[in-house]
Amino acid sequence: MTASSSVLVLSKNERNLSLLADLVSEEGCEATTVTSVAEFDTVLRDEASIAVAVLDTEGYTADLWKRCDDLHERGVPMVVLTPETSPRLRREAISRGVRSILEKPVDTADLRATIRGMLSAE
Repeated sequence: MTASSSVLVLSKNERNLSLLADLVSEEGCEATTVTSVAEFDTVLRDEASIAVAVLDTEGYTADLWKRCDDLHERGVPMVVLTPETSPRLRREAISRGVRSILEKPVDTADLRATIRGMLSAE
């Protein structure tokens, strides 16, 4: 993991977005934060160096899964944060290339370890 590692962080909740961005920064990475699918699309189009994506799925529609397909095609590992891990959500996430699903409230130590593991596997 290097200071140049860019971690895409998505959340509609501004507080969660801020906390996640801070956590990513504490890990020595640059956080690229987005709150909407339109911003997500812009980052996908313009940012070539995304190392990992942390996606808080709460409040998003199925359109988000299409973006996960794009990240998966680029080889970007993803961790999904969700309020509830239903079997349907788990199947959908895994089929879209998501490597890890963490249920909220997320344990910060687990999230840090997940991000570190994904970055070291690059």
